[in-house]
Amino acid sequence: MSGDGSRLRLSELPEARLPADWERHDGVVVHSLTAHALESMERHKWIESEKAGHDLGEVVMLQWLEQYWKGYVRAKLMEHLYGWRCWGAFEEVDHGLLARSTVEFHVPNHILHRVAEILGDGGENLDVIDWVLAENAKGVGINLDAVLWLLDRIDINAKRHRLLTDHIRLFIERKSS
Repeated sequence: MSGDGSRLRLSELPEARLPADWERHDGVVVHSLTAHALESMERHKWIESEKAGHDLGEVVMLQWLEQYWKGYVRAKLMEHLYGWRCWGAFEEVDHGLLARSTVEFHVPNHILHRVAEILGDGGENLDVIDWVLAENAKGVGINLDAVLWLLDRIDINAKRHRLLTDHIRLFIERKSS
C-alpha cells in the first residue's frame, strides 16, 4: 500500500522499469535480469551497511549472490512464465506459458497451475514428478509424459545455472574498480 492507502502501482515498486529495460513493438516491457539483480544487490548492500554503520562494500554484494541468486532467478522465472513480467534472460515464447489454458503437449490449465505452485514454492523437478506419481497412484490419471514435456520446456535448473553468478560477478568487479 502507498501512503494514502491505495494499492502500489508497478512503477512505484523498486523493480519498476530501469534504463536497461526496453519495450517490444507490442508494448511489453522486457526487463533486464542483470540490471534488476544489480539493483537488488545495491539495495541489500545499503541495508546491511546501514545496519553495520559503515559501507560493507563488495563483500555484501557477493553475499547476496551466494544467498539469494537462486531464489531471485526462480522468482523472476515464475513472473515470466505467468506473464506478469517479461524478462529478457528467458525465452520469449515462454512468457505467459503458465497462464495459458493449455500448451503444446495439451497440459491442462489446472496441471500447469499445480506445477507452477510446486516450483514457485521452491520445489524441484523431482517434487513435481513425485506429485504426479502420487496422484496417479490415487487413480487421478495425470499424463506423466505431458508433465515431463512441461518440465523440459520450463527447464528451471538449466535456466538457473545458465544465468551464471559469474556473469553478475563481472558487473560487481567492474563497479568496484
